[in-house]
Amino acid sequence: MNEFFVTLEHVSDSDWINFEDFTETLTGEIVEFLDTHSPDEVKITFSYTSESSLYLIDNKWFLEKIHLFADRYKIPYKNITFRSSNVLIQETYNKWHELYSSTEQKINTEYESFGFWLYGKNKRYYNTLKFTKEAPTNLRIKKFNCLNANMLLHRKKFCSKLFEEGLCNTDENLISVHEYFTHNFPYPEKMKPLLPIQFDLTGSWEEIYKQIFKKDTDSSDWNKTGDYRYIYENTYFTVTTESCMCPSLADYHHDHTINNYLKTFYRDMFITEKTTRPILNLHPQIIYSTSGTLEHLQSLGYKTFSDYWDESYDSVDDNEEKLNRIMAVVKELSNKPLEELHEMYFDMMPILKNNQKILINQ
Repeated sequence: MNEFFVTLEHVSDSDWINFEDFTETLTGEIVEFLDTHSPDEVKITFSYTSESSLYLIDNKWFLEKIHLFADRYKIPYKNITFRSSNVLIQETYNKWHELYSSTEQKINTEYESFGFWLYGKNKRYYNTLKFTKEAPTNLRIKKFNCLNANMLLHRKKFCSKLFEEGLCNTDENLISVHEYFTHNFPYPEKMKPLLPIQFDLTGSWEEIYKQIFKKDTDSSDWNKTGDYRYIYENTYFTVTTESCMCPSLADYHHDHTINNYLKTFYRDMFITEKTTRPILNLHPQIIYSTSGTLEHLQSLGYKTFSDYWDESYDSVDDNEEKLNRIMAVVKELSNKPLEELHEMYFDMMPILKNNQKILINQ
């Protein structure tokens, strides 16, 4: 058996509705091997562990091309694996297969999360990481942080809701919101003159983030492994807007036919550094993401914060209802004085320590 590993990050065109046909451009070595060998002798892993698995080729989900590739070269489906950072890749694939596949055969799927991998003791960055090992006991200057780099559509909607609810208060919170023209979603008119909202700094979001998250080494990624203590040691809780392109959160395409097609099968859940870096830094968080995210974390041994606030938003699929429930929690916490948040924060320290320990020792 000859194993081939095809990394889809190597494609040159990864637009959501015009993803490069990687079965044509990245499989030359496999095709050449098959000229002189039986299809039974190959084992192939197609890997795409970036924060999406929603991409389309010819207006169809890109896993369809893997099926067509297998059929063209008579490769047994059982010899092919698709590796994704989408927690729900198996569920999504099963549903797509049920609705759209012309064969009973199935390829394999695997889940791999770089969000957990980043901060483990035995992983690449641990010896250079700077993070909160013991929380400072002084009263903090802000209430919550909400970081938004890539303004995906669901994040734009979330930040607009924050503004409408009066929660984009930079005197009390560390918030970043900026214009990002990937999606044609208008911010509220009264919000536009305030953009970009970059904490108490000015400039582009890249410049701001580089000021806040200092690189530890030239080889580290400042957006993932920089020094975040400025953020977490000056606020009491994190409002996390995770990476996701789930149709329940937003319609990501202008073409309603494509949106409706995706809604029939597609779900995603990504656990990235946006979730794991607050854990690393002893921070409680409210997570705006696909329904079931908190449940998934709990299944891995992490504890969440239902003893301190309402986490029912995690089971809500309707996005407007999810937004309303999250905003109610953020508003409730924001109305508390710093002294009360301080007391609550240290009361939940056993949870925060448990979660940090699990993350580091994985």
